[in-house]
Amino acid sequence: MRTKFPSHFFYTHEGSRFRVRPIHPSDKELLQKGFSELSEKSKYLRLFEINNKLSDVQLHYFTEADGIQHVAWGILDETEEKQVPVGIGRFVKFKEEQDVAEVAITIVDSHQGKGLGRLLFATLNYIAGQIGLKKLRYYLLSENRYALNALKKFNISNQEHEGPLTTLDIEVIPNHLAIPDDLQMQRLKLAMKKVEEELSI
Repeated sequence: MRTKFPSHFFYTHEGSRFRVRPIHPSDKELLQKGFSELSEKSKYLRLFEINNKLSDVQLHYFTEADGIQHVAWGILDETEEKQVPVGIGRFVKFKEEQDVAEVAITIVDSHQGKGLGRLLFATLNYIAGQIGLKKLRYYLLSENRYALNALKKFNISNQEHEGPLTTLDIEVIPNHLAIPDDLQMQRLKLAMKKVEEELSI
């Protein structure tokens, strides 16, 4: 089982330059800054509540990842001199189901539509496959139609509804060859291929 990956890689989009790397314990301030850039709607869809800032407990939980049980990667916009936090993706293994993990991806509102969510999705799936995971579990508000419709393109092994929440279990996509050759999946396939090239070093 592989657990070591390169410390970062770069992604460009229409003149913008992004660094994709693991989250570190020292990233608490960056994470808080990124959270402040989310709209109230995005905060609600992500955390199921609206907070002005992340608590110390949340900051500790989101940044103290060991890279095996808890994997967390972030994206920094480095187009200008300053590093701007614009996205985070993570998964946490279930203690009772070591081949299944809860996953979450968040991109700040100003940077949505640039392929960053797709890139984090590919990154988490690749790492999940490398460390032996079989499924990634998403907990989403049922009103989050955009995310639900996007995830329904994949191989869903289980779907449940409880109150306002929808739970989806999606089989891990280990590499770009596992993605169908159709127009809807073309961008994800390219993102997955890039991640494989970068993280297989």
